[in-house]
Amino acid sequence: MSIPPFDPTLRRAITASWDVTTAVDQRLHQIHAYWKSRRRDRLMPSRSDIDPVDVPALLPFIVLLDVLNDPRDFRFRLAGTHFRESVGSEVTGLLIGDVFPPTFNAEVHYHCNNCVHRRAPLVGSGKLWVVGREHVDWEGIVLPLSPDDTTVNMLLGGAVFTLGRN
Repeated sequence: MSIPPFDPTLRRAITASWDVTTAVDQRLHQIHAYWKSRRRDRLMPSRSDIDPVDVPALLPFIVLLDVLNDPRDFRFRLAGTHFRESVGSEVTGLLIGDVFPPTFNAEVHYHCNNCVHRRAPLVGSGKLWVVGREHVDWEGIVLPLSPDDTTVNMLLGGAVFTLGRN
């Protein structure tokens, strides 16, 4: 499945990089290190290799997304307390389009889809999409999971929200 090009007319709300060393928050580096340790000699670990209980200090920041096909979409399977408290609602079981406003959702969808297609980690950052809370910054990481080291069926993520400087 090819990735449609990102619509350049959309306002860019996310700064994204395939270089995970660009992440600022150490908790994101810890989530990435855990993911790397669980993949062993494979390109990516499977969901069964991941047990959030292995990283209790990171649990509030962990997000798991199901990758849906036909059409491609993403559904929150798990969202840590830090994510839920920062966005102001429970998101488990919701599609990303039910959580994010349309323009931001289009960008999140694009980046998650690219992560699935490339089968590689991605880091991103931006401002919180919740109206009235744009002063909150976020930084996140998205990591592919695969049962067969080929087909990505879930994304392991981490998100950290902090008060912005503006």
